[in-house]
Amino acid sequence: MSDHEPIGRIVRDGLFLAASRTYGEQYIEPFICARYDFRRGGGDQDAVDSQGRRYEVKACRVLHASMNRRGTRTLLERIRYELTNVTTNRMVPFIEAKTASYDANVQNVKRDHFDVLIYVLLFEDCVKIFWADQERIRTGALPGWSEKHGRYDAPGKSGQFAINRSTVQWHLDNHLRETVTYEEMAETFAQVKDDA
Repeated sequence: MSDHEPIGRIVRDGLFLAASRTYGEQYIEPFICARYDFRRGGGDQDAVDSQGRRYEVKACRVLHASMNRRGTRTLLERIRYELTNVTTNRMVPFIEAKTASYDANVQNVKRDHFDVLIYVLLFEDCVKIFWADQERIRTGALPGWSEKHGRYDAPGKSGQFAINRSTVQWHLDNHLRETVTYEEMAETFAQVKDDA
């Protein structure tokens, strides 16, 4: 990394290369709190606003499906493929959101622990931020909703849903709050003190 590399690219690549839990909890949650003037939550919610509404924040990197599946090549070929299978080589630009093969799974959604679910999709060239109220999720109105996923793996407690080329337009039409650039994220990150 050079000092002349664009800050937006640094932020994007850092988010895509970070461990799954790291980029969600340590980077996206503080970004959302700073962006919307929330305070960090405690316990079972990620953020709380000035009126006491509770927010769950989930983030998904939108990646081309991996072609490194069992039964498709020898083990040596699969191991060599891993050298090019890094997340920064599999990023999907937003223009391909309705054509590329990908799954962005919003997982471990604890339905009774929030008032609003904020789910964030990281594309190669932009970040889409979606808001869905708890009632929409409670009634199962999300396409592809599954009741099974997470530590509260019981009907009505936790669940997940996949966003892919077949369902992304529904989410854009019904829950898109805003689109931000990685440069805008960098500006916000520069203002957030890392005190966790």
